Amino acid sequence: MAHHRPAHLAVIGAGGTGCALIPLLATLRPATLVVVDGDTVEEINLSRQPLYGPGDIGRPKASTAVQCMARHGSAVRFLAEDRFLDARNAREMLHGVDLVADCTDDLHATRVLDRTCDELRIPLVCGAVHGLQVQVYALHVPSRHKPSGLSLRDWFPAGLGPGQDACNMREVPASVTSMAAARMAYRIEQLLHGDLHLADRMDLMDMGTGTWHQFTAPSPPPPDEILA
Repeated sequence: MAHHRPAHLAVIGAGGTGCALIPLLATLRPATLVVVDGDTVEEINLSRQPLYGPGDIGRPKASTAVQCMARHGSAVRFLAEDRFLDARNAREMLHGVDLVADCTDDLHATRVLDRTCDELRIPLVCGAVHGLQVQVYALHVPSRHKPSGLSLRDWFPAGLGPGQDACNMREVPASVTSMAAARMAYRIEQLLHGDLHLADRMDLMDMGTGTWHQFTAPSPPPPDEILA
């Protein structure tokens, strides 16, 4: 999906990972970067979300993040959506976007993004954090494994368990969310330059042990097993 024109990007979620990712994506000089988040800044966010300061408490995260980037002189055209993405507004919000970054760490939002990006044929790069572990993978990008692009079901054929939705993000250090953002930015830059060699790989990093693994998506079962 090499882009010979500046891309239109969307970051869904302006929390710890989103705050770290937005400045990195600005260095790629996209034509537009849309920031989507319906949450407001809380005092507890300040130590982990560097786009916000004490004077921003109570303000909408998306607009505040965009204004912070503007103060730093970014030449990128930023747009803010101060509302949560859901099944009712996802198609509208992502219309005209070339690539989406999922920084929500919310399985319900990821499912909506998975379905919507599949329908609109938009690549989706997901970054998830659980404790000290970081998980980064791409969906709906053509790969050797699946020419039509992997979906969330390809990565999690047995479904997503409740344990994957139980991480308290307030306790995750900024160093971990920054690692997730850095790897997401690398993946996004690759895709924008047409490099698809990691499209069917998942990065799993553990900041506690210092280990880094890369996995290929599981192969689908043979047709006779599906019908069994």
